[in-house]
Amino acid sequence: MFDKQRRGRLPHVRRRAGESLSEERERRVYDNLPVVVFLPFTFWCVFLVASLQQSNPSLRRPALWLSIAIIFTILSGIWFTRLFHLARRFNRGERGELHVADVLDELRSEGYRPIHDIVGDGFNVDHVLVGPGGVFAIETKYRSGKGQITFRNTEGVFVGNRLEEKDCLKQAVMNAAAITELIHKSCGKREWVNAIVVFVGSWKVKDDWRDTTVRVLTPDRIKRYIHNQHPRLLRKDIELIASHLERSARA
Repeated sequence: MFDKQRRGRLPHVRRRAGESLSEERERRVYDNLPVVVFLPFTFWCVFLVASLQQSNPSLRRPALWLSIAIIFTILSGIWFTRLFHLARRFNRGERGELHVADVLDELRSEGYRPIHDIVGDGFNVDHVLVGPGGVFAIETKYRSGKGQITFRNTEGVFVGNRLEEKDCLKQAVMNAAAITELIHKSCGKREWVNAIVVFVGSWKVKDDWRDTTVRVLTPDRIKRYIHNQHPRLLRKDIELIASHLERSARA
């Protein structure tokens, strides 16, 4: 009787902030944990069995199994340590994205629509904000510690006194270009998308940025930056662009 009933399709839900990091953490950390945990456990079981079956000549080599168990335990310990640090990095990144998402949600009352975690062919944009002041593609970075973030024209972004390993400004520009193209394909509009990088943590940004169109902010400065933008989009344009981007995020 139940087989004849039609199964309803699950409703679409919006992607939440940090969902890509959560999926990446699950794929790279949690999917590997069973191997890390149970592989040495298996060899310890073999060693125990070999020790208990001394009467069987074919199994009278417990020292061999002990050596293998020790080797795999050491390797698994190293692997587990790496997975632990990887999971901690993903957790921090996810918390950073959720924090920025909370800040962006506070702008809804002013006519802004935040869309989170837009994944496309070759790009992943943490947040896009659409509102009266325009369209903003936001890349979130979590960095532990505290200090000052500066931009040196010939060298790049320095967090504290450490040069960022990856060019986050170039990544932000590419993300903004991808959103521009996505809006053009889905809405038929050529809309300028502002590139923003937000550093989450106890950091301050030094305001002497030159030779770059990317704005680098901290979460507490996002709203002030958005408030300073001159109105350029009508409500109908905001609804059109945001609705298409939300469909892209769900897809």
